[in-house]
Amino acid sequence: MKLLLISLQSNAYVAGLKYIGANARANGHDVRILLLPGYIDSSLHPAIEDFIRDYNPDLIGISLMSIEFYPAKILTHLLHEKFSIPVLWGGVHVVLTPDECIKYADYVCCGEGERAVVLVLNHLRDKGRDVPPEVPNIWSRINGQIIKQPLSPPEENLDSLPYQEYLPEYYYFFHNDRIYNFSRHPELFRRYALYGGTCHMMITTRGCPFSCGYCANSSLVSVYGKKIRERSVENCLEELKAVKKDPYVLYINFEDDCFLVHGMKWLKKFTEEYKKHINLPFMVRAIPTMVDMEKLFMLKKAGLSWIIMGVQSGSDHVNFDIYGRKVPFAVVKKAAELVSKSRAVPYYEMIVDNPYETEQDMIETINAMSTLKKPYTTSLAHLTFFPGTPLTQKALKDKIIDPEAYLHRYMIEIEKTYFNKLLNITPYIPQFAVRFLNKTEASRKWLHSFLLQILHFVVRRTVEPAVYLFLIARSLDYKPDWIIRTIEGNWRSAVSKVVPNYPGKNDLKYGKKLTYLRKTMPELFERD
Repeated sequence: MKLLLISLQSNAYVAGLKYIGANARANGHDVRILLLPGYIDSSLHPAIEDFIRDYNPDLIGISLMSIEFYPAKILTHLLHEKFSIPVLWGGVHVVLTPDECIKYADYVCCGEGERAVVLVLNHLRDKGRDVPPEVPNIWSRINGQIIKQPLSPPEENLDSLPYQEYLPEYYYFFHNDRIYNFSRHPELFRRYALYGGTCHMMITTRGCPFSCGYCANSSLVSVYGKKIRERSVENCLEELKAVKKDPYVLYINFEDDCFLVHGMKWLKKFTEEYKKHINLPFMVRAIPTMVDMEKLFMLKKAGLSWIIMGVQSGSDHVNFDIYGRKVPFAVVKKAAELVSKSRAVPYYEMIVDNPYETEQDMIETINAMSTLKKPYTTSLAHLTFFPGTPLTQKALKDKIIDPEAYLHRYMIEIEKTYFNKLLNITPYIPQFAVRFLNKTEASRKWLHSFLLQILHFVVRRTVEPAVYLFLIARSLDYKPDWIIRTIEGNWRSAVSKVVPNYPGKNDLKYGKKLTYLRKTMPELFERD
């Protein structure tokens, strides 16, 4: 059986589809992955139509985040017009809103998809599409009737699943009105991949120990449970050894919600084996309450270069009472001190554009961030109200949000407010300057706004990139060969500190296209 997996996202990192594709291939099925970055149109491009017709798949799977809901709906309609091939939707958005998604697809996967997709392929081979598949996690829509199968328990043995490849030979993409194979055109893959393709994105666990009120994990926990499932060290090393064969890979980017959730025994074995067999710089994500000196320095010795830590707000009131995130800023500050001592690059994530946040909350956040030990970097994300989360339910009840905003606005598209600009440059200017500028709207003078405008423009294009490059050099222990390789291979991220939002430029283009089409072709965005 032939399986075509389609991604509409604007970058080439498609871990979910790689896992599903690898498992389908391991079970004897033929697979192709097709990246249609930001594709949304009223007709199917001839190159895409020819590619699908030539391959002639038995099943088309579309993976979607919430921002890709309308593009997926439109593409599915176009596919149904041209082909009699069943279409299956999967991904986070489907898990969050299966009742909405089944209106447009023939099948939707409401849980983990590796095994479910294989079972659907087997069903289509053995019984055809007129018989609803009795496959856990799969809902079907046949002749207008919706058949819902129960959820299967989350996969406990992650080692039983084939690992994802860095650049599979069966990975294709749509570029300049043509379909290319990424493995035959790696230079184009690097244009579409995050960080210029220098990072291999890897997951060693599934699940998150937190259920923050704003996060989709608070809704997903009802499907996947609260238990953190982990791969064995041996299984992780197997993937990493295969990845290291590609000389273009400079970093390993562990995408786990919190890498430090691993126990000391696992981490000790992992760091020893990683240093011995892989020896590449790597980055991890961490929750402040789990930052531990022994774990941190063990990882640094093995090659830890970056540590990404969610702070979200410097206001305990916002974190506790609005976000349901029980992490006091005092704990964040303590964790930040340990990160600074480790000499890994500190990268702190913040949430802005929160309608429940007051001016005093923002002032407190900015003052708190100004007390963290420099140097460090930050990223700001627009608060997105995902369906089903406690915060979204409250906001809908209070009628303060557009219930469809999450379907057409990217998180990196933040408001250009006074406080957001000040928070952006807080890591790079003296604390006294932050205190001087950190005023309520009522107490600001024209001088405050004028100085902030000048500082924001200058700092984002001079001081920030300089700090960014210094942190990279320090995290690599000032090794000239690694610094040069990192700059050569990862220059897009360096440019991002001169041209704001450069890594997300494709996302922003996609967002602008969605906004434009919603105005000019509203019929594409109508609900059935």
